[in-house]
Amino acid sequence: MNSVSNFVENTYEPERFFAEYWRRKPLFVRGGAEGFLGRRWTDEDFDNAHRIAAAKGASIKEQAGEVTFIENVSACDPDLTRRAAGFSKQFASPRAWFDSVRTYSSSGIGAHFDHSDNFVLQQGGVKEWTLASPTNIEQQVIARRMLNLPDVGGHELPEGEGVRFVVEPGDLLYIPLFWLHHGISEAASLSLSLVCPAVSLYSAVVPFLSHAIKEREIGHEPITALHAYLSPDERTAAVAEIRQATADLLTRISDDDMVGLVQSLQLKRLPGVSV
Repeated sequence: MNSVSNFVENTYEPERFFAEYWRRKPLFVRGGAEGFLGRRWTDEDFDNAHRIAAAKGASIKEQAGEVTFIENVSACDPDLTRRAAGFSKQFASPRAWFDSVRTYSSSGIGAHFDHSDNFVLQQGGVKEWTLASPTNIEQQVIARRMLNLPDVGGHELPEGEGVRFVVEPGDLLYIPLFWLHHGISEAASLSLSLVCPAVSLYSAVVPFLSHAIKEREIGHEPITALHAYLSPDERTAAVAEIRQATADLLTRISDDDMVGLVQSLQLKRLPGVSV
């Protein structure tokens, strides 16, 4: 088990954070939650958001007498919506949001990893977190997570590795992208978490490529219909024609002109990028 002291700072300082911690290692700041967020999140705030979320049919996961989890609670609180938008720009995340968890007894969620950077802002009660490096996860599993494939994320913590944090009211814990984590509350607790999703290369290229294809008006040709009345020779020829046309299109979309167009669209639309 690693020493907590390797991950502790007295304050959250953005320049130091991005130079030493961002997507490298966890950060723990005792009493750093309110300074980071700029406000407190109370039981009353949670109750109000819960009523709004329930009325909207938003995602609420509950186990009676144990835990209530409100996903994207910021959509139910205008002030959190504004603050999430500010963090979205700061961390170059296309859509940052807040989740909130209230526990009523000792409880926790299973060990897992996320395709986002998360900031746990403890508001009430005590929660024990155990974190471990993503070097313990197979690259294929990480790839599936980033591509939003189903049933990916749950993962056991490696025995004897990792670092344990006891997070008390007012504390901040940063959980970097892909780091395994497991949190257990000692009793009743309340926390707010800022979620900053990572942008995959796939999502930073394919939508722009689709736009570029339409702008250049290529790939519009109708392919041969493989209908039931083609003769065997006709079907073979049609399949060969489609395969060749596909190869030609893939060649065209990788030429310098198309690459330049996709890159120009990225400069205009990716968060944090400027010409």
